Amino acid sequence: MLASLLAGYLLGLGAAVPIGPVNVEIARRTLAGGFRAGFALGCGAVTVDVTYAGLTGFGLARLLDIPGVKLPLQIAGTGLLTYLAIGCMVAAFSSRRHADDQGTANVSVRRGYLTGLLMTLLNPMTLAFWLVAVPAAGARAQADSLWLVCAGVFLGTISWVVGFAGMISGLRRFQQRWWMMAADLAGGCIFLLFAILGGIAAMHELAII
Repeated sequence: MLASLLAGYLLGLGAAVPIGPVNVEIARRTLAGGFRAGFALGCGAVTVDVTYAGLTGFGLARLLDIPGVKLPLQIAGTGLLTYLAIGCMVAAFSSRRHADDQGTANVSVRRGYLTGLLMTLLNPMTLAFWLVAVPAAGARAQADSLWLVCAGVFLGTISWVVGFAGMISGLRRFQQRWWMMAADLAGGCIFLLFAILGGIAAMHELAII
């Protein structure tokens, strides 16, 4: 019982801790709108991670092998990351950045959850992590312990989101005027990199390259 909970907790940390688009966006939104803005986005990612952890218990480890599943995810994910990259670059060089920051908190909280949901849902690597790379604690989980694995995943992912957003929120007290511009530029470059990698993977699937 405790082993299933601990396994889920470690899986949750394994999914949440690596630096990627979601953590970059949590940092950006926390700097711009405070803890609630970053936390809302993180909760969207947590929802998808817990859902995928549950799905592994129903023998869906080969979901990515089904024709028509992986490629649409790659294309949609690439499109979303490209959109976010452009948004970051525009925000970084906008002369109205600081004037507009006063209204970003409410917008970020309202839309953050959905953005985090889509960013994680449309990431085929997230699906691969849960349904392929981690069969031991997910796909092989017994029905009576699956809920404990999912509970552990929730605790692992949500603890990271709270801790990471809280740390960035604490640093926000010392925020300089150039911090947000730097965060936007860095975020835009990272999103663009992941979008390029996603596009290359999609072209491989289509046998274009």
